[in-house]
Amino acid sequence: MIGPFALDRVRVYSASEESPCADGFYTPRTGDVAVHRDVLTDRHRTLSVLFHEAAHRVRHRGGGRWIPSPDHGDRSRGLEHMLTEFGGLLLGLLADVADGGTLPDPATPPPTPGNRRRVRQTVADDPAVPASRELAHLLTDRLPHALTAGGFTDVHDLVASTAVRPVYWNLLTRPRPAGIRRQQGVSTAWDYDKVALLANAVGVHPPVVWLASNLCEGPLHGRRRDQWGQPGRWAKQVCDLVTRACTDLEHLGGAYAAQVPALRALADGTTPAPTGEDSWQVPALTLVVLERQRLHLDNQQPR
Repeated sequence: MIGPFALDRVRVYSASEESPCADGFYTPRTGDVAVHRDVLTDRHRTLSVLFHEAAHRVRHRGGGRWIPSPDHGDRSRGLEHMLTEFGGLLLGLLADVADGGTLPDPATPPPTPGNRRRVRQTVADDPAVPASRELAHLLTDRLPHALTAGGFTDVHDLVASTAVRPVYWNLLTRPRPAGIRRQQGVSTAWDYDKVALLANAVGVHPPVVWLASNLCEGPLHGRRRDQWGQPGRWAKQVCDLVTRACTDLEHLGGAYAAQVPALRALADGTTPAPTGEDSWQVPALTLVVLERQRLHLDNQQPR
């Protein structure tokens, strides 16, 4: 009903220091949901707990039609809003069935290619950030080659050589859903020059890294939250940076330059970029695939 991002790993416990933990809890740090083992003896209680904890998780992490928000705790307006949204969605589906319709097929995540990395970072696999997720895997897969070629001891040595703060590397390799804002510090890898330094150190084209990391922020940046994802031209700062990235792609030529019209159409507002729909991120995903092919990281074809 909600989507494959609503629940991932569900832990079962008999005792916990989390509070409250009578029936279950959600852990924002890991994204895990936990259910008390006694709850599993009662189907109704199990479904109720999973429904409640999924509301915590989706409000916190976002996904599908929903934007992430820090307002996800118990007895918060955010959780109340999320539960209301879930309830309305469920009642709508039941009404369709009552009118002779059928329930939609459950949403499923896209299949993972068989020749991709065996070990994944949980954060990087969040379905709410498709282009950023693929970028994280690209950088992680490329890193061993970059360390050897540059004579670096480890990733910390490589990042230090660029004089860019490590938080930027963390944002590129551990992406979060679009729209998350820290109260202090850096929330997005927005500075093109800093991203370029890290990209060059790893041997990846800078416009690919910047676009894959930030395209999902395009319809949000510089707008009030109630205007996120709405039609219209993106904010001037975003358009300027997209233009810079497009200029670099044109210099690369070939299939890279072929993505420029689609990217400009997004920034101009000609192509919609609605919240909860990620098909408009295909240009950024295609650029990541082109980089994987250029760097001989796998045989995956552009999507």
